[in-house]
This record gives sequence, C-alpha cells and structure tokens, in this order.
Amino acid sequence: MKHASLVCALSLAVVVAAPSAAKIDEADWLLETAKPEDAERAAKLFEARAAESPDSFEARFGAARALTQVMAIRTNGNLPLVDRLQDDDANRALWADLGTRALAHARAAHALRPQSIEAAATLATSYMFYASSLGIIRSIVSGAGGEYRTHAQRVVDLDAVFDDAVGHALLASFYLVAPWPVGDREQSLEHFERAAALAPGSVRNQYGLAVFWARDGDAVRARQHFERAIALPCTAHSERLFCDWMKQTSRDALAAQGTD
Repeated sequence: MKHASLVCALSLAVVVAAPSAAKIDEADWLLETAKPEDAERAAKLFEARAAESPDSFEARFGAARALTQVMAIRTNGNLPLVDRLQDDDANRALWADLGTRALAHARAAHALRPQSIEAAATLATSYMFYASSLGIIRSIVSGAGGEYRTHAQRVVDLDAVFDDAVGHALLASFYLVAPWPVGDREQSLEHFERAAALAPGSVRNQYGLAVFWARDGDAVRARQHFERAIALPCTAHSERLFCDWMKQTSRDALAAQGTD
C-alpha cells in the first residue's frame, strides 16, 4: 500500500521513503497473479518490510498473504481428495517452513487489526497449512484442532460470505478429515452446504461437496457436484490459485466412476 505523503525539507528523507513504498506496491501487484514465483517474490518483499517495520499491518498482512498464497498454489489449497489427503513428505515440509512464517505474520496482523476480515481469513488459512504440517493425528493430539476451529469460526462470525464462504469451507474440510472422535460427518456436511448456499458459484464449494459425497459412498450426488465444479467458471477469489487443479481432479474422479 502507498504510504501517506510527508512534507519534508530534507531531500534525504524523501529518497529513503520512496523505495519502501515502491516495494509494497510491487508486492501487491505480484499477488494479483496466480504464479508461485510471483507470490514468492512478493513474500520476500513483504518480509523485508516487516523486518524493518514489525508493527506495520500492511507489511505483516502482506507477508502472511504472500506466503499463504505460495502454499495454496504449490499444494492445491491442501484440499482433500476422494481417497487421500495431500500431506505427503514434500508438502508437509513446505507447510512446516512457509506455514510457520506465515502464521507468525498472520498473528501479528490480526493483533494489529482484530476486526479485519482479511487478516482473520489469512490467519485461519495459514494456521490450516501449519497444522497440516504436523500430520492429522499429531495436530489433533497437540490441540491444534481446537485452534483451527477457533480461527475458522472467527471468519464465519466476521463475514460468512467472505472469499466464497471460506470460513465454512475450512470447517467443513476439518470435520471431514479429522479422525474420530473429532471428525463429524453431520458437521462437515452442514458447513459444506452452508458454503455452497452462500457462494453457489464457487468451484471450491462444489468440489468440496463432491468429495464429501464420494467419501460418503453416494456416487450419484458426488457426480452431480463434480460436474458442477467442472462447468462453473473460477471465481476471482482465492480459489483461482488452484481452480484448474480442482477441475482436472473432478474430471479424473468422473473418469474413475466411468463417467467423463
């Protein structure tokens, strides 16, 4: 974000201020693409700014957002698949590194602006990646599940529609993949349906319902939602970062059912 202009008689002060503003502007622009290398470059710019100004909301939020965007692109949003999760060794290593850094910046940004829905959503998403780096069992045993739900519910409470109802989507996936006794089929379905009702044009929400029904053994309902996920255009929100993957994964699931 652009800094407010300051009237200053010292030309040196103007020279020093300009590069920081330029860095922030460039970093913001880089996050408009869906390229991982752009998000990585933005993360470096924002993290450098955060090191200079640790109490800057823009720098802290930007760093958390950029790092989370890298993880979303490189690991397909960490969305569940019909028959497995995406927590292989490579992904868990990435989440442990970038997730830890993103979470630290996200916590700082949220503390600076606790009513910011953008900061709350970034905190919830960065925590999701971080907790996933621990592995599903370890994360539940360590209490990460409770904090995960707290962050996701905060997003719902602040603005349930934000980012195609991402708060409900996060809760739905949590209850879908968490082991007994934390996992909850009814809670998962309820949140998936709420997300789809609030943002029916979201590919992510249709994909989530498709995976739910496929895991539940209802091939007919799963096929209906996979077909909707394929047919819908990607929204301009965070799902655009892994939308092509969702569509291809939906096609693969239909092909496995014998319906392409």
